[in-house]
Amino acid sequence: MKSSAIAHSNIALVKYWGRSRTHDPSLNIPSTDSVGMTKLGESDDIRLLTHTTIEFSDVYEQDSATLDGVFLTGRAMERVLKVVNPLRTIAGISHRFKMMSRNDFPTQAGLASSASGFAALTIATVDGLGISLSKREISAFARLGSGSAARSIHGGLVYWYKGDSHETSFARQICGPTEFDMSAVIAIIHKGRKEVTSDVGHKSAHTSPFDRARVNISRKQAKDIEKAILTDDFSVVGRISEESSRYMHVVMMTSDPPLFYWHPNTLRLIKLIQKLRPSLECYASVDAGPNVHCLCRPEDAYELRKILDETDYVNMTIVAGLAGGSHKTGEHLF
Repeated sequence: MKSSAIAHSNIALVKYWGRSRTHDPSLNIPSTDSVGMTKLGESDDIRLLTHTTIEFSDVYEQDSATLDGVFLTGRAMERVLKVVNPLRTIAGISHRFKMMSRNDFPTQAGLASSASGFAALTIATVDGLGISLSKREISAFARLGSGSAARSIHGGLVYWYKGDSHETSFARQICGPTEFDMSAVIAIIHKGRKEVTSDVGHKSAHTSPFDRARVNISRKQAKDIEKAILTDDFSVVGRISEESSRYMHVVMMTSDPPLFYWHPNTLRLIKLIQKLRPSLECYASVDAGPNVHCLCRPEDAYELRKILDETDYVNMTIVAGLAGGSHKTGEHLF
């Protein structure tokens, strides 16, 4: 009963921030729909993926999980169990498990490691327990660990429905990885872990006086950006992505307590992207962290990367295209 899976991180273009206040918070049902890009790193050493192995066996006396060699405890382990426990119930199996997971990119740095992590965990768990579920159902269970993991189940560009129940809050693919030309040059400003996790921040979003306005605008943005994707309008995709990022961070900064994920150099880089745009079309999107995803057409990615690599406050860059979906692998970590 051992299985392994690989999943890629997912950057929200129309952001997910804040849980629905009318539903059980443990379900991770969002306050609005969102749209994301599942990312494939284009260098051999950083593919922006999580590789997870899980084994269920009666030889294990307790559940255990490690991420990048560190044993998970407390809230981190609770989130793993939120995915695994309901799947064990469906399978009718009470065996304990051992889980090992590795990221090939910085963890908890605003690069969506939880999205790939819980997508890989869900795929591996479903296979390890021998359960037959649709991608829609797998997406819903991945959401229990991390909302954005619902999107990382799929490749390409992905739409996540808010829904009004566990079964109706799931993600679907808008288009595959070869059906829309877009790259992200990720500028790493700071590799360290953020002090406040996204999981904590989602709880306080509603305390911002601007949250309701952001939610209302996001509903329209999600529909508009899907239309732009399907009509190959990169300019609209980029503009909406940049707007959605700003709106989310306004809510973060005005919540109680306020959250400041940006570093001073984050703002410097956003302003640089705006200055470049007349001659090189690119847009800045920042998740819950200091690092900046610079969206562009693939043919402009390496020119943009060269500019960012020559910027003294950028530690490193990662060029990413559109990835395929989560999948099983025969390569086990233990």
